[in-house]
Amino acid sequence: MTEPRSLFVRTWNIAHGRDVPPGPGYGHARRKLLQEMCAVMVEDDPDVVMLQEVPIWAGSLLREHTGMGVTLADAYGAHVPFLHVPLPLAAGAALGRALPDVVRTQFEGQGQALLYGPNLLLVSVRRVLLNERRRLRGEPRIVQLVRLRHRSLGIELAVGSVHADHRGAPAQIEKAGYLLERFARGAPMILGGDLNARMQSAGLRALVGRGWVEDGGEVGIDHLLVRGAELEWPATRWLPQRRDLRLNGSLPLRLSDHDPVDAVVSLA
Repeated sequence: MTEPRSLFVRTWNIAHGRDVPPGPGYGHARRKLLQEMCAVMVEDDPDVVMLQEVPIWAGSLLREHTGMGVTLADAYGAHVPFLHVPLPLAAGAALGRALPDVVRTQFEGQGQALLYGPNLLLVSVRRVLLNERRRLRGEPRIVQLVRLRHRSLGIELAVGSVHADHRGAPAQIEKAGYLLERFARGAPMILGGDLNARMQSAGLRALVGRGWVEDGGEVGIDHLLVRGAELEWPATRWLPQRRDLRLNGSLPLRLSDHDPVDAVVSLA
């Protein structure tokens, strides 16, 4: 038999494990739903999952409840907002769990996680800042660069996960693309995440001008693009109802405020 040469890739902003009620007819859990999100994100066996807005204490939880390999890059650690006074990670995690609707970013810290399946071997990782640090405004934005090797094919690929901000998205997206290209050193590349930009935006047009391809319908602000590889199945956004969750017959909960986006990438 011929070894499959394609990878099933997913990106999802998990909103720190929260549900976000879209309107009447939905409930609200007022607690972290990370374990439930783990079941949803791996239910159809993706090879690579890029996650944004991940509490930085959640690496072991993701590993345990998905069965996938996990590498996590922190954008910033637990701290008191504006004062920038560091907090012990356990204290930030406790606050995040106790007050999920209030404490969801600075207090508990925030990062990006990349999950990879058993056919892939982690080779190297990097974390690079995409914006200028300002003391009283804005958040650090990073690209998480991960190099993986397909165990049976012997092919390496480079993946970049990004969570851009609204104002700085064009420059951050373009910079992330350049950084991934240098990190890849000729390997096939996948760039994705919550880019906070639509396909007609300047940052994404710049990537397309350099050979990056998404070739899908309107996927919103979460994207999966490739370069040096082919898209067997272009980036496709989930229907919102697919991330609905029912617990003990209660009103449904809608996990996160973002739809996951999937693509199938051929390593050719």
